[in-house]
Amino acid sequence: MGKHTIPDITRRRVLQTGAVATGIGISGCLGGGGDTLQYMGRGGATQDAFRDILTEWEDENDVDVQHMEVADDTEMLSVLEGNPGDIDFCNPSPNGFAQFREADVLADLDYGEIPNYDNIDESWHDAPFLEDHEDGVYRYISTQGLAYNTEEVDEFDSWDEIEQEEYEGQISLFAGPDARFANAAAAAGEDINEIEDDDVFDAIIEKVEDQHENVFQYWESGDQHMQFLREEQAVISSAWGGRVLSLQADDYPIEYFIPEEGAVTHSEGYAIPEDSENEERVHELLNWLYERDNLVELSTNIDYPIPIEDPPEEITALPDYTEHPDDLTWIDWDVVLPMQEEMAQAFDEIRGG
Repeated sequence: MGKHTIPDITRRRVLQTGAVATGIGISGCLGGGGDTLQYMGRGGATQDAFRDILTEWEDENDVDVQHMEVADDTEMLSVLEGNPGDIDFCNPSPNGFAQFREADVLADLDYGEIPNYDNIDESWHDAPFLEDHEDGVYRYISTQGLAYNTEEVDEFDSWDEIEQEEYEGQISLFAGPDARFANAAAAAGEDINEIEDDDVFDAIIEKVEDQHENVFQYWESGDQHMQFLREEQAVISSAWGGRVLSLQADDYPIEYFIPEEGAVTHSEGYAIPEDSENEERVHELLNWLYERDNLVELSTNIDYPIPIEDPPEEITALPDYTEHPDDLTWIDWDVVLPMQEEMAQAFDEIRGG
């Protein structure tokens, strides 16, 4: 993959106005001193686990890592643009990296100062959203495959299963058009990153329509798809593997897998904003974080696999574990972002019947 030309996506930043307000509200309150680092993440259990594991590094280095939580990449970008210098590191998704590069808010990393990054399997260093760029390091694997109730459904391995008539009104799929279309593309044997081609677009739409037939409701959040599975409203649902582990921990008969045709990934990386005055400290923290033992501990605490070299069973047993990035469906946001409005309109029409 060569260098990307990122499309102009400023019109999509729905929180652009909010960025100014955010800046007024928190400017001077974040980041700042050399003994403090400000991390911006997405909240939830993964950020709680990240906060916990950093305690050891904070104590050893007499540095306080403060944590800010935002909802998504768009809000993350708004904070960075409205508060230059206040955030020291963050965790964009592939979509976020595309937006942040367009806005030119990321610093290049000095990988020589993060030698422990070599503990990550080499193939993941060049995951599609990092390849040919020097502004990020890989964080963890997250996928959106299928979960099913083992007491109601026999084991299966293909997206085709959710189209069977016997599951009428018992299927739930994700409401986000990007992931929905990417998984439908995989099921149809198409490449989501060729969606600009009319024939490919039509083939994906046809598969989205076919997979819609048995859906009783599309889920909007991880909590919602867990509820549908827990209450047996859905016997099969698209899902996040880490959430399925939580259901299994509560003794629900739910299994998760990545269909043989593939599944879309929502992975993340760490990045340093270009206006941070603490780049050296962040490099030190990242190098500590990428020590093998720390990666294993973090991975098992967040329930998502970090693809280290020669991973232990604790990691390979996690539902989202994937040996190679080529086994997953990656969205090229340079291609898909300009198509989002058309995709959303088509999806709304399908859902509206």
